[in-house]
Amino acid sequence: MSDRGLMLPRSLRERLGGRDDIDLREPIRGFTVLRHGRIYEARSTHHVEARNGDDGTPRLDGYATTYDDPYDMYGGPDSGVGWSEIVSKGAAARSVKNNDDVYLFFDHDGLPLASTKDRSLTLTSETIGLRSEAVLDAASPYSMEVHRRVQRGQLDRMSFAFQVVRERWENVDGDEESWATAPVRKILEVKLFDTSVVSFPANPNTTAITQNAVGGMTVAEAKAELAALRCTA
Repeated sequence: MSDRGLMLPRSLRERLGGRDDIDLREPIRGFTVLRHGRIYEARSTHHVEARNGDDGTPRLDGYATTYDDPYDMYGGPDSGVGWSEIVSKGAAARSVKNNDDVYLFFDHDGLPLASTKDRSLTLTSETIGLRSEAVLDAASPYSMEVHRRVQRGQLDRMSFAFQVVRERWENVDGDEESWATAPVRKILEVKLFDTSVVSFPANPNTTAITQNAVGGMTVAEAKAELAALRCTA
């Protein structure tokens, strides 16, 4: 195991490290994110609501993750290696309270669309989950292109990248069990690194919508155009 993957919990490194089809030394799309040479976890979230500001400023708002909303990883417990996972209520609260530097990206990469550092990104740990509210730079063609794709419904998913601080592996009755065999993983506390509009989420529980969504270009076409924008940004 490369030290790049050491930011992942030992439970994941050990549970997945022996599989021939999974190499935790490299980022796994929709699951791990490479940041500053280290690999972190990423997950998608449930249905979210995005809106435009009353003053007309472009915004991308929604829930970067929802709490106590189980989803399957790697085929779930019945697959023999997977598990059911839950981001527990308040898991992001400490990171939000500590005002950690968090960015809003497209697909966890490229130029930041907003950040907590300049207060263009506001994070709130609510009962439902981690609320992500961003004010975009209307003078940035890249930001406005992403906003337009979300507004038209071509990009409609959100995700968040994090490092697990505390976790608990359980059996179906809620009793603590070894990570090697437990069917349920509860993520109790995380350190946040980014929220992100994504084209391919880590699990199906996610939608990011702006108002007045209409039909249009496919995700693949949108990604191609956004990739071209990154090259010229």
